[in-house]
Amino acid sequence: MGRIIEKIKIYNIVDLINVKTGLIGKDKIRITEVDAIVDTGATFVCLSRKDIEKLGLQYHRTTKIRTANGQAQRRIFEGAKVELKDRSIEMPIMENDEDTPALIGYLLLEALDYVIDPKTQAVIPNPANDGKWTADLY
Repeated sequence: MGRIIEKIKIYNIVDLINVKTGLIGKDKIRITEVDAIVDTGATFVCLSRKDIEKLGLQYHRTTKIRTANGQAQRRIFEGAKVELKDRSIEMPIMENDEDTPALIGYLLLEALDYVIDPKTQAVIPNPANDGKWTADLY
């Protein structure tokens, strides 16, 4: 299986709310757009510290993880809205070490009802749902 790269947009959810309530203008929304590796072995969407700081996300907690290099600790941040293709959801973001590129983990794929087509090496809408997003999370 080759490397699958997808463009994702991440927004600061507080900024989006503040625009809706008229506290700030649309030009003040903190957003970043990155090319991320789709990694079904990863759990979270993972971004660099620089991208997390640019977004102004709030620290939530530290968690232990297992990597190919052994156990490590990573920080989790909240307050992000993640958009992949034409679907989006609010979810936590994990901080990557500086040597690791942005990652799309399985939580985002499942939440947005995307699967990987092994034949085309592409992220596609789940064919089991006729490609329609069935947001049964709420």
